[in-house]
Amino acid sequence: MSGNSLFEQREIIRAHELDLRAELAKMGIPFECGDSRSDIVSHRADVRRAINAVRDRQIARIDNFNNLSDKEKAAYERDTKVMDAMQALIEVHNITLEKLDLAPPPGMGSDSSSQAWKQNDRKIRVLSPSDRLAEGSHGPANFGFGEYVRAMAVGTSNLEIRAALAEGTDSAGGYSVPRGLMAQLIDRMRAKTVCVQAGALTVPLETNVTSIARLASDPSAGWRAENAAVAESDPTFEGVTFTARSLAVLVKVSLELLQDSVNIEEALMTAFAGSLAGEVDRVALFGSGTAPEPRGIFNTTNVGSVSMGANGAALTNYGKILDVLYELEVANAAAPTGMVMHPRTSRVLNGLADTTGQPLRMPEALAGIPRFVTTATPIDQTQGTANNASAAVMGNFRELLLGVRQEMRIEVLRERFAENLQYGFIAHLRMDVAVAHPQSFCKLIGIIP
Repeated sequence: MSGNSLFEQREIIRAHELDLRAELAKMGIPFECGDSRSDIVSHRADVRRAINAVRDRQIARIDNFNNLSDKEKAAYERDTKVMDAMQALIEVHNITLEKLDLAPPPGMGSDSSSQAWKQNDRKIRVLSPSDRLAEGSHGPANFGFGEYVRAMAVGTSNLEIRAALAEGTDSAGGYSVPRGLMAQLIDRMRAKTVCVQAGALTVPLETNVTSIARLASDPSAGWRAENAAVAESDPTFEGVTFTARSLAVLVKVSLELLQDSVNIEEALMTAFAGSLAGEVDRVALFGSGTAPEPRGIFNTTNVGSVSMGANGAALTNYGKILDVLYELEVANAAAPTGMVMHPRTSRVLNGLADTTGQPLRMPEALAGIPRFVTTATPIDQTQGTANNASAAVMGNFRELLLGVRQEMRIEVLRERFAENLQYGFIAHLRMDVAVAHPQSFCKLIGIIP
């Protein structure tokens, strides 16, 4: 769709929306929606309320599914199809609002996502998972990040690279990565970052400290008599500050590989991007907030929490995960875009079975929530007497913001590993993490094997 014009994209999305509405109408669930932004937002809210009503019926049926009559089971199957179609309709609306840059800034409501904000009358580009920073950057056309790093150690005959190295050399002997190459690395890192896959937005930072506003509490509406004053109920706003912190990585490469390997440029890009992505996932989810480490979702105030028990417990069914979803729903959070967990937890969920050994059917309410796994999730947390606990985080990851400076400095360590004929590359990336709407997330703690 990215190759089409804005008008063509809107027409494609609109056609898909009409198909879904026609499908729902055949099932006796008519929805009408106009073309304006307010119509789309209102319609999306109506669909969500309808989903919640159907979901309540489905949960009651699941608890007593074996005792349902054939008519009730048929109604269950019909409602399942209705929920699938309505959820798909919501996704169409999300695409309309995100791709066409119609949504409000993150934090300005529980259903936020945006492609551009303004700071001091200057537009700030915000990247959704499918966007690419390199598309808006003017970088070198004839060489990539890996080639540039390799040339730092062993030189190059490429005149463009030599010119870039000469321009980017600092007084301490390090090198500044050109902005266009930095965009390539950030895009590769984002592609490997699980939180971004789940929906996290990326905010390119132009200054060392960048502040945004988020809504801490909603105003309350109230009824009034004729000629009576309107009761005051102000929303509470608070500031969220990105402070560009230093994230460093050391990559060692042998002289032989640098000189002889035909794919060393790609391997260097993969090594830098992979190591950075793993640490970004860890701090985005579980960062302590103690300087210099950013604060992640797990340690953010007002994030919901469900416990497996005082001393932790193993997952034997989907009950606790349904509790996590319930906490998000009572907090009026936007529909979750994903649930992130350790592979150990995912393995347990994949192996859940009933008393006869048959695979345990996942509740419909959870079936549409993507599951993401990462070893950045710890499995040595303390929960009462247990010291092998883990946690999972569910939520609308569009409310997780990764602020990244488009600047990187690389130092080449020629002497430190010289006895092994190795070069070391230390890269410094500056970034921070912010949670725009904490109530959009809930954590499940105390998961033990």
